[in-house]
Amino acid sequence: MKKSQIIGAVLALGVLFGMTLIPESIGLSRAGIHTIGVLIALIIALVTEPIPIGITCILGIPLCVIFGVSSSVSAALSGYTNHILFFILVSFAISEAVARVPLSQRLLAFLIRVFGTRIRRILLAIMVCAAALSSIMSNVATTAMLMSVVIRFLSIYEDQGQRRRSGRTFMIALPIASMIGGMITPAGSPLNLLGMDFLIQSGHQVTFLQWMLIGIPVSVACLLFAWLFICRVFPPQEVPEERVLAYVRDMDIPRRMDFRERYVLVLVLILFTLWILSSWFPVLNITVVGIVGFAFLFLPKIEILSWREFTDTVSWSSFFLVGTMMTLGGALTENGVSHWLVGLLFQSAPDAMPVWLITLVISLVVFVLLIPIPIGPALISMLGAPFLEMAEVWGVSPVCLIMPLILCASNCYLLPLDTVPLLTYGTGYYKMTDMPKVSVAIQLFLALCLALWLPVSLRLIGF
Repeated sequence: MKKSQIIGAVLALGVLFGMTLIPESIGLSRAGIHTIGVLIALIIALVTEPIPIGITCILGIPLCVIFGVSSSVSAALSGYTNHILFFILVSFAISEAVARVPLSQRLLAFLIRVFGTRIRRILLAIMVCAAALSSIMSNVATTAMLMSVVIRFLSIYEDQGQRRRSGRTFMIALPIASMIGGMITPAGSPLNLLGMDFLIQSGHQVTFLQWMLIGIPVSVACLLFAWLFICRVFPPQEVPEERVLAYVRDMDIPRRMDFRERYVLVLVLILFTLWILSSWFPVLNITVVGIVGFAFLFLPKIEILSWREFTDTVSWSSFFLVGTMMTLGGALTENGVSHWLVGLLFQSAPDAMPVWLITLVISLVVFVLLIPIPIGPALISMLGAPFLEMAEVWGVSPVCLIMPLILCASNCYLLPLDTVPLLTYGTGYYKMTDMPKVSVAIQLFLALCLALWLPVSLRLIGF
């Protein structure tokens, strides 16, 4: 074990032991104290990884029972009965289906023809491609798929120094673009559905179309800003146009779509259309539609995926992470922790604080908390219920607090610690300290965009 893993294991065990010594006189019940303790211990273990992430999350189930966080094993498994987990499984299948046909390369080649052959514009084309795919696919799958495209593209550089400098630019921009694109629709990230579950609990459901009204302008603005700022801080090296054109020719994309590619394209378009229609027809639930579409990938004679191929592509760590964090999120409310946190942090409602300022403050708080807790599901589970109570105390719509929480927690790239940026960090093109040089400004710009647009969009959709 590495030194950090040993320290993490000791700290996690120390938290579990120390929470039993804290008296109930602080205003929390014994179950509430243990809920916070188990959550903190799991976060420490998830960040330092003394054991695999999936095993850590599975161990969270018996910990909840042993320390009285959950009243029974069934209650400890409550997070695993939520429909969001099934959508996560479905999203990996859809991502893999798109990756198995030339759709992403065809889209990239089209964007290069539209944007031109300058390297900066190709970078924008790749970021647009990542954001577009990530709006309906897993951020992890989108980044992994396009990362191989970028690595092949970097072969146009003959000079090793130019390749490394430009590789740094592309590898930093790719995960950021994927996460920004995940804000466009509720299907863009499991975190979106995780946060929406809190809104449903409060009786303030945001439909698919309403989400897009909020997410599209913010995503477009952030994507353009990210591209301009990344190019300014880490400018890519230009190459002769002939080399770029030769790369496009060598992509070896079939001139015509075969049956499998057309089938996947039509299926994705149908899913997207039905998701939009769910704004008017509740029976077209995002997960229900996704599961039905998922089944069409396995039809006999077509079989875009086999069952073994599907199970091999699922990120089971993500599955167990979300399931355990949803259980703890429910426990925070049931054991009185949410109410206690609101009373501790906000003794009274702010005097005449405008909605835009509330949104800005919440966004900045979330980004600050992502530093010690760089795990989106954990942060949303921890803050979702308290934010609902804060909205009631402040007399504002819960959407004003939950939407910034979801969208900011989904943009976890201050450092390459989240799974998405870790993929490109592993290529070795950039250092840990390189990403904050651009990510801090992008996150601040996102907070500003939300503060300016969210109040306007909420009035438009009737909240």
